Amino acid sequence: MARILLSAYACEPDRGSEPGVGWSWAVELSRLGHEVWVLTRTDNRSAIESKPGLNLNFMYYDLPRWMQFCRTRFSGKLLCYVLWQWCAAGYVRKLFPALPFDAVQHVTYVSVRYPSFMGSLGIPFYFGPVSGGERIPARLRKGFSFQERWCERLRDLSNCLVPLDPLLRWVFRRADKIIVTHDTVPLIPRRLRHKCDVRLAVGLTTEYLNHAATASQHDDRCFRLLYVGRLLEWKGIDVALRAIRQLKQWQLDVRFTIVGDGPARSRFVKLARKLELSEIVDWVNYIPRSAVEDHYRNADLFLFPSLRDSGGTAVLEALAHGLPVVCTELGGPGVMVNERCGRVVPAVDRTQEEFAIGFADAVREIMTTSGLHHHLSAGAKARAREFDFQNLVRSVYRVSPRSEAIHKHECTLQLSALVPRDISS
Repeated sequence: MARILLSAYACEPDRGSEPGVGWSWAVELSRLGHEVWVLTRTDNRSAIESKPGLNLNFMYYDLPRWMQFCRTRFSGKLLCYVLWQWCAAGYVRKLFPALPFDAVQHVTYVSVRYPSFMGSLGIPFYFGPVSGGERIPARLRKGFSFQERWCERLRDLSNCLVPLDPLLRWVFRRADKIIVTHDTVPLIPRRLRHKCDVRLAVGLTTEYLNHAATASQHDDRCFRLLYVGRLLEWKGIDVALRAIRQLKQWQLDVRFTIVGDGPARSRFVKLARKLELSEIVDWVNYIPRSAVEDHYRNADLFLFPSLRDSGGTAVLEALAHGLPVVCTELGGPGVMVNERCGRVVPAVDRTQEEFAIGFADAVREIMTTSGLHHHLSAGAKARAREFDFQNLVRSVYRVSPRSEAIHKHECTLQLSALVPRDISS
């Protein structure tokens, strides 16, 4: 058993994205028998303390008020984040002069472009999992708004500067292990790439996997497609809508449900009207996780056209529910999905229209090929289990046989009393 300090700027239970990553690392490390101390912000305290009985130690640190004056703007938020990382390392040294930890790991934010200063503590330092090297092909950006195209160019420039950034080079030198996604490895200076351990940053808990494996609620009706996630331009919802139009032209009986909200929603709604899809596209705003679970169970296939997701927890959730997934080859979804559980649509050197037809072809194949949907559904559940968060944690930290036996016993007890609950994507 090791004493591990986690730096988790974002860390909340029953949440997805960054907060979910921070929380999952803390819980799963504890289940493996390690003594875990989590350094996070006071903003997360109420949510954390709503989950009593966990064998975890939390420390809450916030910047002084005078440092938080610019937090309301995006650039200000980034500055506050970097300052928090710097000051938090000093806070740990002050709180624990002897530093009684065997290792420290930075887990959130999950971005290679933002530094962590936990390497200054002088104990083994793991940086990651981090991502950010994913890039949208130029031809697929042509449908973006002017503002979004410039945002992507600035992001490309930022990534080009990562290997040259003195703060990040210091982080990479201090790290004993750099846990990164495949697309992010090129951003690490070449002479330090031997430290890289290529992993996705996301996974699902054993409890979720077993809960999601319950029977889905299908009946004899039209083929239902589902998307769950934020509505951002680079999420590719416009590609999905054009694919739906193609399926409609092929006279296939489909219905597409989009669950989520975001700044590009109005743009996508207007496109759906322009494509004359209003009667077969349903828009669902932000809803509780229990309601999202119902959408997973009522769907036949999960459509995820995102153009640069490094992870994609919603993809794993869909697989766990037995939904075949059609996604792009770009980023994390292209790693998660294979021919046994869905279809991966090539994106490089394709126009947006060609890309949309690729999605439509994949959906049509699954709809019209006898027995294929059933085969892929079984493969989806099996594939999801390969992304049990425990596997990710075990890949970084060794597990004693006794700790693993305790974890299996805990899971047996939890599953015997399992009831549906809110779970975030």
